[in-house]
Amino acid sequence: MPDQDALVKSARFIELKPGDVLLPKHADQPLVYFLTSGSVALFVTYKQGQSNAGLAVGLVGNEAALGLQAALGMGVGNLTLIVQSHGYAYMLEAEQLRLLVKRHPYWLMIFTKSLWTIYQEIARLAAFSHVMDVRKRLADWLLISQRKCGTQPLFMTHEHIANMLGVRRASITIAAREMKLKGWLDYSRGHIVIQNLEALHTLAAA
Repeated sequence: MPDQDALVKSARFIELKPGDVLLPKHADQPLVYFLTSGSVALFVTYKQGQSNAGLAVGLVGNEAALGLQAALGMGVGNLTLIVQSHGYAYMLEAEQLRLLVKRHPYWLMIFTKSLWTIYQEIARLAAFSHVMDVRKRLADWLLISQRKCGTQPLFMTHEHIANMLGVRRASITIAAREMKLKGWLDYSRGHIVIQNLEALHTLAAA
């Protein structure tokens, strides 16, 4: 990536912990995050004051950039960014990135491609949210999570997944137990191990 060294020098390397909220709407200075590991859910709330009342419309992993719209002068937007899996990121103020774009306009193309990729993910998950079968939606979320986390282990409680999918926790527990009994996955205290990828793909695509 051109001038990547200049970007890294301007940024601060931070740790991302599950449950952390990035880009809070009350922040005085919008921030931009370039993930090197971990995953972050793009969450839309529909009840003011209730951070767990809503729906995840996207999930990004390593090498993704979050907050680029703020660097383009468009504010933080309506998404709440919630760290799902532990990881690390380079963080810098949006103003610093704006100055970099002014000096090197080709960054705009790089940012546009990144935003388009995220947009496509949002569109797909938004459409999938209308599926009534919780098992299919759980299978899909597990597959996305594994893809975004790469070789990192999955760690998600039933409550977290329920919040992301906008369903009852009991529904996730029932669906996960069924998958466990079939030998498709195993889980304990939030640690999830997918044991049959093909079965989950088949269920999600059915």
